[in-house]
Amino acid sequence: MIKVSSVIKKYDDFTALDSLSFEIKKGTIFGLLGVNGAGKSTILSILNGLSRFDSGEIKVFGFDIKKDIKKIKEISSIVPQDLAFYEKLTVKENLDFFAKIQNATKENYDRAIKINTLEDLLNQRASTLSGGQKRRLNIAIGLLNNPQVIYFDEPTVGIDPKSRNEILESIKGYKKLGITVVYTSHYMNEIEKICDDVAIISHGKLVEQGSLKTLFSSKNSNLEKHFIELTEGANV
Repeated sequence: MIKVSSVIKKYDDFTALDSLSFEIKKGTIFGLLGVNGAGKSTILSILNGLSRFDSGEIKVFGFDIKKDIKKIKEISSIVPQDLAFYEKLTVKENLDFFAKIQNATKENYDRAIKINTLEDLLNQRASTLSGGQKRRLNIAIGLLNNPQVIYFDEPTVGIDPKSRNEILESIKGYKKLGITVVYTSHYMNEIEKICDDVAIISHGKLVEQGSLKTLFSSKNSNLEKHFIELTEGANV
């Protein structure tokens, strides 16, 4: 289980996370839902040890993030919103490079390729891939270390609906592999498609957390207001 308790993160006078708390069950697909600037990327950065926080407590599968960040990084992976590979290299060369850095086994290497259907693209230069294919390569790199938990920071930004649906379907399959998935989005209907539980955040604060069924049957007017905000312009 991942437990975030009363986390505060400030940038000078700006409070990015304001006593944020939520829990993620092991082996589930958990959605962090919020408009741009809500604090989704900030908490992902903290969970991966890429950014510090001012106060609060975070535990990832029993490890304290302030004391055991090395162990947490060994079992975690993040797929960033920005593409994190070398455009001038082929798909295979990119995978080989990152597999060596992460000491990936051949089994993990082959699985990352298969899950993201990259078999026919291995010898293609990354710069020539479509937007959806680049996203799949980005995700494959994140799977190379066989993570117990993988974080997705809005991985479908800027791609066509067909590629988006393919990526969402592949992410649903990670649950069968026992991987805990944390998925951030400002598209409510993406969260509906793949997530078991969801936390809605706004201005760095938790608005609501629960199962999709519970939240979507809620008569909470405050929650409804955020659903309306997130629905605007979101088509999958």
